Amino acid sequence: MKLDFKWSNDGKYHQYCEHCHAEAISRIQVGEKTFYACSSCNGRYDRSIVIDPAIVWWVDDANEYWHESAGVFIRNKDNRFLFFERVIFPFALTIPSGHVDAGEDAAEAAKREVAEEVGIAVKSLRKVAVHDVWGDQCRRGADVHRWHAYVTDSTEPTSPVLNNEGLRPRWLTLDEAVASDVIIPVRYMIENYKERIISS
Repeated sequence: MKLDFKWSNDGKYHQYCEHCHAEAISRIQVGEKTFYACSSCNGRYDRSIVIDPAIVWWVDDANEYWHESAGVFIRNKDNRFLFFERVIFPFALTIPSGHVDAGEDAAEAAKREVAEEVGIAVKSLRKVAVHDVWGDQCRRGADVHRWHAYVTDSTEPTSPVLNNEGLRPRWLTLDEAVASDVIIPVRYMIENYKERIISS
């Protein structure tokens, strides 16, 4: 998303409506999913535009809004990988993943996201790839992310404990995952680095 409206870079948290750009956003729950309501234009949207100094973000010369993210392919003893359904946009299957915090390196972010989202403590990671993924829309308004992908092995129980961002965990092969509705960066990593993920 291009930040082609008047927005603030004052080092504070700001949340704008993606339609009218007013700072009048509240989070609402509809069934299992989270949406964003704007009291200025009375719209309900999948996402908003968040400027958050707590995460890594930047705006390029074309006013494109970027975030940095990290995710982990967690493999079990049956050579299947952990996926779950997101209840916050984008609404699709994902691996444990999220934004990199300010002052945090990508590997630390990946381990933190795994602990937060599925309750698994990761001891070691193997890097798969780092790639800029365009079209990767997130709930905070960016359409492009610098994505760091990792692999780790787990002997944890087959039913991990998910936080409030996900439901219905499942262990899938990579082929089963890409045959499903999976988020764009995870699909990109599987389609372009499948052998590296499997062999790591």
